[in-house]
Amino acid sequence: RLQPLTARQRKATRGVQELATANHVVYLLATQVASDIESSRPTPAPHS
Repeated sequence: RLQPLTARQRKATRGVQELATANHVVYLLATQVASDIESSRPTPAPHS
């Protein structure tokens, strides 16, 4: 049996929100890893 339109829309919206949250988490992890790599790089010795 088909759900009423409002229920279907609500379900669709929830799916979109979950997807957005997942993408955000992946983005945050990627930025964190990138900055960790950047900060763990040996810095070139200053020329004196």
